[in-house]
Amino acid sequence: MRRIGIPGILLIVALLVIGAGLMGCEVNIGSSDQETASPAATGQALTPDGDTKDSSAFAVGESVAAVWSDGGLYLATVTAVDGDQITVTYADDGSSKTVAAAECRPIPDATFAVGDRVLAVWAAGRFYPGEVTAVEGSMSTVKWDDGSTPSQVEAGKIIAE
Repeated sequence: MRRIGIPGILLIVALLVIGAGLMGCEVNIGSSDQETASPAATGQALTPDGDTKDSSAFAVGESVAAVWSDGGLYLATVTAVDGDQITVTYADDGSSKTVAAAECRPIPDATFAVGDRVLAVWAAGRFYPGEVTAVEGSMSTVKWDDGSTPSQVEAGKIIAE
């Protein structure tokens, strides 16, 4: 086996950081005294406009986009709120899970405008990124980032990206 040495290791690290950046991943090397606590650490969730929402503001019966084990956001309904923990039932398969408030995003009663960047439900209750290309009543046509055929998504299944 051949040793790659320090220059080889540095090259590999540099390539990994560049690759992660190209894939849209945030790379944090080192730490800073100016870092702020994440919403998860404070028991707060992000609202559609990027502000935080305290878990006490979630209500039983409210529709949310909730994180599942695979890291994706899925359409769910709040079934219980206990401190910074929220129990949800997922729309796609009826399973329930308790998650941190920071892992849920409220779904606004709002319409989106042409050109808005959104996360919208496409298949199996999962939210995918796209752009609104048309709005007709409570339906928005979403052009999906992955190139799939644009589709209409009803209000209540769309959140700001």
